[in-house]
Amino acid sequence: MALLLSPTVSFLVSPSAPRPRALSAAANVSYPEGSEAGAEQPEEPKPATKIEEMPLESKQKMIMEQRARMKLAKKLRQRRKRLLRKRKLRKKGRWPPSKMKKLKNV
Repeated sequence: MALLLSPTVSFLVSPSAPRPRALSAAANVSYPEGSEAGAEQPEEPKPATKIEEMPLESKQKMIMEQRARMKLAKKLRQRRKRLLRKRKLRKKGRWPPSKMKKLKNV
């Protein structure tokens, strides 16, 4: 019985029982009235302004921020695509590439 309760083989104890999910620590913290509860709430959205009316520095800063967001989004898309490709190749037995030499005569 002690063997079944070890953490490495704990999945054998009850395979159909759902695992409890960990709660975030922020959800369990209660703030006293008026302390930091207001600091965590998001700020009110700023009114939209036309780019033509903004000063040059603000325009440039806004464009640079947009570029940074787009670059990050592109990297995430590429990573997701790469992982998907690897998953499909693994399913077909063609990954890792070093394995291909061994599979030539199969």
